[in-house]
Amino acid sequence: MSKNENTTQVNEVNRISGGTEFHGVINSVSDIRIDGLFEGKLTTVGKLVIGESARLIGEVIAKSCDIWGEVDGKVLVREVFGLRKCGSIKGKIACQKLFIEEGGIFNGSCKMITEEEFEDNLRSQNQ
Repeated sequence: MSKNENTTQVNEVNRISGGTEFHGVINSVSDIRIDGLFEGKLTTVGKLVIGESARLIGEVIAKSCDIWGEVDGKVLVREVFGLRKCGSIKGKIACQKLFIEEGGIFNGSCKMITEEEFEDNLRSQNQ
């Protein structure tokens, strides 16, 4: 493993609790759970979970993503994007795999991408 390679830390979760608002940029090598409000740009090599009472406005780059709450923005996912029955998203999704449970609200567009397309999107967003 090279020195510059990031690895997901097992059992480490960053959390924005209910009643908390965060505006800005988050970069993480661990999983992230949001139960409050996040507005900005969020990047993680781990999993992102948006809780039932949560709201995210902005851009997301993650390994995988489960939406139980509300998202308004652009989501780029390396692997699986899941929209749960009480979740809603308004915006653009790019992912390799997608599932939407009955009751989930999806208003936007989705592009199914390969691993190579994910890397290309990642590079273009970082420029």
